[in-house]
Amino acid sequence: DHDVVSLDVSLDFGATWLPANLEAPANKYAWQHWRAKMTVPQDGYYEVWARATDSEGVMQPAATPGWNPKGYLNNMQHRIAVFGLSA
Repeated sequence: DHDVVSLDVSLDFGATWLPANLEAPANKYAWQHWRAKMTVPQDGYYEVWARATDSEGVMQPAATPGWNPKGYLNNMQHRIAVFGLSA
């Protein structure tokens, strides 16, 4: 079993990545909370992409997996749709 040791986020569809603050899990198999401060260049739709890296240096793949009705074996990068307001 490998632990998640870092998490990076992107606002530009993976062109650039920034490190996020990753909290320790409550136990070995618990979800891990993370935070990242990001600034959008202008108002509009964005996708926050998140990718984790484990203790062996293996990073989540970007490719979309095939149909997976029960959600098992889904290890792709996570994408979160947001509407960002510029400062």
